Amino acid sequence: MPPSSSHDEQQIRNLIDAWMQASRSGDLETLMGLMADDVLFLTVGNPPMTRGDFESRFRAMQGKVKIDGSPQIKEITIHGDLALCWLFLDLTITPLNGEVMRRSGDILSSYRRGADGRWRIWRDANLLSS
Repeated sequence: MPPSSSHDEQQIRNLIDAWMQASRSGDLETLMGLMADDVLFLTVGNPPMTRGDFESRFRAMQGKVKIDGSPQIKEITIHGDLALCWLFLDLTITPLNGEVMRRSGDILSSYRRGADGRWRIWRDANLLSS
C-alpha cells in the first residue's frame, strides 16, 4: 500500500525542517542528501544552479557566514511521486565581519520521491529579495 498523502506531506515538512537545520549548522553533507542528483535552483537574474554549483558555493561560504531563517509553509500539493510546496521564507545571512543581510520572499519547490521512498528537492524557484 502506498504511503498516505498526510504521511508524504509530513515527510516534506520534515525535509524542510532538516534543510533549515543543516543550513544553520553548515552541514553540507545533510543538505546534499536532501537533493535529487539532477536538482536545479532557479534564482532571479542567474542561470540555473546545479547540485555541483550549490556544493561549490556552499563550501566557499562555510565558516564565513551564519545562515538562519524561518519558513512559513503556505501549501503542499502531492501527486504521485511529485510534490509542490509554496512557502514564504524570511532569511538572515550574517557574515562574520560584515552587515547582516536579510532576504525574504516566496519560494516554490518541487520534490520527487526516489526509488528508496525518500522525498528530495528536485526544482527550487527562489524569489527572495532584500
